[in-house]
Amino acid sequence: MNLLTPEIWYAALASQHGVVVLTDDPVLAKQKLYAMRKALNDPDLEGLSIMTSPNSPNELWFVKRRQ
Repeated sequence: MNLLTPEIWYAALASQHGVVVLTDDPVLAKQKLYAMRKALNDPDLEGLSIMTSPNSPNELWFVKRRQ
């Protein structure tokens, strides 16, 4: 989980479909990532959500919400 950096949020924002992050603790990773997004205070990031993959519980998907 040491790769949880703000760059993940911006990579997902720049991506057409989002990004996938592998983690051994998805619940903790989501907590840290959402706290990071709040601290970044960037309204552009509010259009992104994190989902746990339905096929692999160790994958977190950063996806763009439909507007």
